[in-house]
Amino acid sequence: MPGYGWVPVDPSDVRKAMLEKKTSSLKDIKDLVEYFFGAIEENRIAYQTGRDLVLNPAQKGEKMNYFMYPYAEADGKALNEDLFGFNIGYKISFKVL
Repeated sequence: MPGYGWVPVDPSDVRKAMLEKKTSSLKDIKDLVEYFFGAIEENRIAYQTGRDLVLNPAQKGEKMNYFMYPYAEADGKALNEDLFGFNIGYKISFKVL
């Protein structure tokens, strides 16, 4: 912002809150809207940088430009339309290279 500097804004966290609360109204999550305009969630972990991501093992679908939710395929087709990361189990791990 001119004269102020960089301001963190993350509309994706607002969208996730809307999905979790099953609401389409920003009024229902006004406190989160206000928080995420000027802040980012304190438990943030960077999972990726770049574009055209290929998983290991490689996905059969298209390359990914972000990796925000768990990714799954069945018969070589992405199932991400209904997998928003809620109510499914998954494990995040890492390996130091």
